[in-house]
Amino acid sequence: MSDPLHFNYLGKKRRTKEDKRFVQGAGKFVADIMLPGTLHVAPVKSPYPCARIVRINTEKALALPGVHYVLTGAELEQETSPLLQYLNTPNVRWYSLAVDRARYAGEWVAAVVAESRHVAEDAAELVEVEYEELPFVMDPEVAVTENSVPVHPLHGSNVMYRRTFVWGDVEGDFQKADHQLQFRTRWNRNSTIPIETFGAIAQWNPAIDILEVWASVQMPQFAEQVATALRMPQNNVRVHYDLDVGG
Repeated sequence: MSDPLHFNYLGKKRRTKEDKRFVQGAGKFVADIMLPGTLHVAPVKSPYPCARIVRINTEKALALPGVHYVLTGAELEQETSPLLQYLNTPNVRWYSLAVDRARYAGEWVAAVVAESRHVAEDAAELVEVEYEELPFVMDPEVAVTENSVPVHPLHGSNVMYRRTFVWGDVEGDFQKADHQLQFRTRWNRNSTIPIETFGAIAQWNPAIDILEVWASVQMPQFAEQVATALRMPQNNVRVHYDLDVGG
């Protein structure tokens, strides 16, 4: 067995284990889950970074053959609870659809449910949304200043969470150091890049009162998030983690 203290990936070739099934087309993804009677969802997205949602007209979309429903944020707010953030921020309320205002370009403001993905996407283009553009800030350094425009007005600040802690004898270690450096760095935008983009399929099993979910996530809290949002006990949600997913 190799010495764990000297184990290092840098500068060494490592054989991956999962490549074979992927190149053979044997990977398993959300898109591979085929359930009878599956309906498809297509979003209506905000083109603005910050805007009040004045009105949503769904009549033309609902008239398209194959469309089952068009869900708006106002309806969703009545039937579900905010998504869990795991922070003590009671005035920051996030839903799967924008409620009252869109807070970033691309945020979902409505969701079309239809018999196929193509019909859902066509219907999403027929949903008419009237917006009132609001001020916004693009620079993160400006966003955290005291007088900046808040993304969540009730929260009162764009600083979501502050945490200060001391680990060890910091001041003593600085005094013992031969040199002290002070520098400023910028962390660029980054994201995970899985093979399959995010997706989810859900099926309610009335025989055992279980909501079964297949999604491109790995976090163990996902079942809790789904249950909390849908206002149901967590033991009524079963998440399948047998997919080749990231996140």
